[in-house]
Amino acid sequence: MTALNSDYISAIAAHLGDESESSLSLAYDLGRKALAQGFGLLDVLALQDAVQRELVFPAPDSDRERIGAAVTNFLREFLSPFEMSFRGYREVNRDLKRLNQDLSAAYAELQAKQAQLIQSAKMASLGELVAGVAHEINNPLAFVVSHLATVNRSLEQVGQELMPATSPNVGKHWERALARLHEIDIGIERIRDLVIRLRTFSRLDEGEQKQVSIQECVTSVLTILGHRLKNRVRVETHFGMPDLVECFPSLLNQAIMNLVSNAIDAIEGQGTVTISTGADVDNYVIAVADTGVGIPEHLRERVLDPFFTTKPQGSGTGLGLSITYSIVQKHRGTLEIRQAEGGGTVITIRFPLKQRASATP
Repeated sequence: MTALNSDYISAIAAHLGDESESSLSLAYDLGRKALAQGFGLLDVLALQDAVQRELVFPAPDSDRERIGAAVTNFLREFLSPFEMSFRGYREVNRDLKRLNQDLSAAYAELQAKQAQLIQSAKMASLGELVAGVAHEINNPLAFVVSHLATVNRSLEQVGQELMPATSPNVGKHWERALARLHEIDIGIERIRDLVIRLRTFSRLDEGEQKQVSIQECVTSVLTILGHRLKNRVRVETHFGMPDLVECFPSLLNQAIMNLVSNAIDAIEGQGTVTISTGADVDNYVIAVADTGVGIPEHLRERVLDPFFTTKPQGSGTGLGLSITYSIVQKHRGTLEIRQAEGGGTVITIRFPLKQRASATP
C-alpha cells in the first residue's frame, strides 16, 4: 500500500490548501476506492502515521494546529465508507447472532419435544405392559374366586352333616382349614384390588378429557411405585373434595407418577412423602411434599428445563419435571416449587376445575 499511501498523502496535502466541500467529497471517494481495494485497519493506521510524519510534524508551530484539524477532517471523510461498511457488518452479525440464538432455541425445543415423545412412548409401553399383566392375572383370578366360593359352600354343607359326629381333634383341624380358607379369600381380595389399581393406571391411551377419581389415580401410582418405597419411605395421603376432576387421565397419571418418583429419589434413608389433593376456589390442587435433601433456591427455576437434573450422572434423564410442567400447561395450570418446612421440597400443581374441550395436545 506504499504507492497508494503516496496518492492519499498527496490528496491530503492538496486539501490543506483548499479546505472546501469538493475536497472533502474527494476524501470520501478516495475512502470508497481504498475500501474496494482491500484497504484494512492496519493500512489506515499506517496512512495516519505517514501523514503525521510528513505533513503535520514538519509544519511550523503557528500552523500546526490548523493543519492537524484539516487532516482530521479529511481522514474523517476518508473513513466514512469504512464506518458504514463496519456498521453493515455489525448489523449483519447481529442478525446472524439473533438467528443463531433462535436456531439454538428451536433445536433445544425440538430435543425436548423428542425426549418427551420418547418418554411418553415409554409410559405408553408401560401402560400396555401393566394392562397386559392385569389382564393375565385377572383371568386365573376369576377362576380361583369362582372355585373358592364353591369350595366354601361345599365345606359349609359338609360341616353341618359331619361335625356333630367327629372327634375334637378332627374338629380342630376342620376349624383350621376354614381359617386358612378365609385367609386365602383375604389374599385374593388384595390381588383383585391390585388388578383394579393396575387397570386404572394403564389408562395411558386415553387422550380425551374426562372426569376421573384423583384418589384412584394416586392410589394406582403408589401401587406401581410400591417396590421403591422398600419400607424406608412412608406415604401420607390427604384427599380433599371433590374427588372427580375433569382432566386428561393418562397425562395426569404420568405427572403424578413423576412427582412422587422424584420425591422418593430425594429422600436418603428414612423419610416421608405427603400427597395432598383438593379444590382451591376454581382450581384443583395436587401437592407432593418430601422430607428429602431439598432443591437449592438458585436451581428451582432450572429444574424445569429439559435434561437438567440434580441427580448423579446416569441416575436421571432430567425430563421428569419438564414433562410434568408441559402436562400442567396442557391443563392450563401452574407448577410451583418451594422449600418444605423442616427441609425437603413441596411441588404444587394447580389447574382449572373446568377444562376447555378444545384443548390441544
